[in-house]
Amino acid sequence: MAYTLKNGYLVAPRGIVRGNLIVEDGVIEDLGPSVNVKGGGIDVEGLYVLPGFREQHLHDMPGMTNYVDRPERIGETSRKLLRHGVTSFNLATVAMPQEDLLTYLSSCREYLGSEDNGAEGARFEGAYVEGTFINRECAGAQPPEFIVHPNEPQARRILDAILDTRVVKLINIVPDFGVDLIRHAASRGVTVGCGHCKATGRLLEEAVEAGLRFIVHLTNGAMSQSFKPFEGGGAYEAALTLPVFIELIVDGYHVDFKYISDIIERRIQKGRMHEIIAVTDRLFPTPEDAPEGTFRMFNVVCRKLSEERVLYTEGYVDDEGRLVKAPPFTLCGSLLTMDEAFENLLNLFTVKHSGYMIDVDARSLEDAVWLTSRFTSTNPARLESLNNIGSLERGKRADISILEIEGSPGKYEVKVKYVIVGGEVFEI
Repeated sequence: MAYTLKNGYLVAPRGIVRGNLIVEDGVIEDLGPSVNVKGGGIDVEGLYVLPGFREQHLHDMPGMTNYVDRPERIGETSRKLLRHGVTSFNLATVAMPQEDLLTYLSSCREYLGSEDNGAEGARFEGAYVEGTFINRECAGAQPPEFIVHPNEPQARRILDAILDTRVVKLINIVPDFGVDLIRHAASRGVTVGCGHCKATGRLLEEAVEAGLRFIVHLTNGAMSQSFKPFEGGGAYEAALTLPVFIELIVDGYHVDFKYISDIIERRIQKGRMHEIIAVTDRLFPTPEDAPEGTFRMFNVVCRKLSEERVLYTEGYVDDEGRLVKAPPFTLCGSLLTMDEAFENLLNLFTVKHSGYMIDVDARSLEDAVWLTSRFTSTNPARLESLNNIGSLERGKRADISILEIEGSPGKYEVKVKYVIVGGEVFEI
């Protein structure tokens, strides 16, 4: 069955054009200004038609703590993500009991292969194991007692058990203690990143040679920053120079937008904008799911403040039941959504602004939309070497987000109007 998206602003790989886009049998058949209408039509005049948002780094805290053995919980998440323009997503884990982690991954595997996946909402594509193999000194909000250092005797066995679930697509393994586990994970076909680490630049270089592909939420989770010229600096300096993808949490709390700007502009200057991925790192599928006040994530006590769009870590409950206070402004996840992430970057790019190091002229709305779409759609697909999604091109899967953008430079509002997942149209 074919239908046509008519008269939209099509965000194509080489720029934005006004025209039609034909979808047939779940695939983009054709697009462009001279393409004739085929089949039924959906009028998207004045709307922006983009490759669908890919939610690379999303946590479902209730799913990890209360519903580890309920695959249908992922379906609930899938439906909720639609209203934020998400067409596909991974679910990230935290440091958690190994038995619970394996049960949760098994539930993920069951839903991944179910006929409901992609039919009832955004398509679930796999798990992202974040907290298990990080540095305890850089735990942040991750429960430290469930962290396994990559050089510990049981690390290889635990990694193999995790990967044997056949659902893990991305995994965080720090190189602080050597790169053998990174090499092993990469050899098994999983995409390896690192965050919550204190590695030097030299160690990061070794890790890249061993198969490291990306940096987990750059600037967050103790990046061992160093201004000295020894050992290649820290992980932050290495991330700016090595051929790796970088995640950026663009909520304005986790990373100052001045740093966001500097990092992005530096990448663009070096011809490496294809390595930037905008992520939310949120702890709940929607902001409304987060409880008011304090809540527990295993032994970590977190808090939501009604006046702020971010979650804080209050502290950790020790073995004797006492609360050990966390350092000030320790965050435990965002309340950002992908449509808000897109809006935040759009407003950053459309006004003249300064980072800490680089001054930037305002971009046109058209240029800003095109650029932001790379960070929210195209680049996450590129990280995982997925060639059939991530851009509006003939023959690619019809994963599409359709947005209304209104306002003025620096004050644009983004509203999701339609989401198309594998050709299936959802009106929001």
